[in-house]
Amino acid sequence: MIGLIFGPPGSGKGTQAARIESKFKLSHLSTGDILRAEVARGSEIGKEAERIMRAGDLVPDDLIIRIVQGIIRDPKVSSDLLLDGFPRTLEQARALDEMLAEEGHRADFVIAFEVPEGVLVERLLHRAAVEGRADDTREAITERMHEYRALTASVLDHYRKKGVRVVQIDGVGEIDEVFERIRKELEPAP
Repeated sequence: MIGLIFGPPGSGKGTQAARIESKFKLSHLSTGDILRAEVARGSEIGKEAERIMRAGDLVPDDLIIRIVQGIIRDPKVSSDLLLDGFPRTLEQARALDEMLAEEGHRADFVIAFEVPEGVLVERLLHRAAVEGRADDTREAITERMHEYRALTASVLDHYRKKGVRVVQIDGVGEIDEVFERIRKELEPAP
């Protein structure tokens, strides 16, 4: 099973992805976490990614595609995946479709969080203060919101047109409430 989780920065993707991973036995693959780990290691990819992320820009398609392709093809990684933060552009979506097709798979579902922008900004500023996330400045947040609206939303249309189930989830409320909405959508009817 291959699932994709979408939403603007601060919408709760990471929090809910961990719960989905546990409940539905999927391996959670967060490209944001992978990139931050590369930054912490000081690798060449990490140095390039850090500069880009500090500006609030998206990591270039070719770089992130290569990273994800290496992970998907790793025999130690489960074929039951929940991809978080990828694909973010149509080029990435097409590359993912191709990667999955080569392995005899396709995306099974997409979860898309909907959260008002004011709530998102407050969540991200709080996260920046608590976690010390350098990429969560007000300027970077504004740029990522713009990038999300300009690029990522069209990816949802791509999957709808391909007949992939796209589930819109209200991301406002307590963590358990939001997860219950997801669970009801993903669990088969009795």
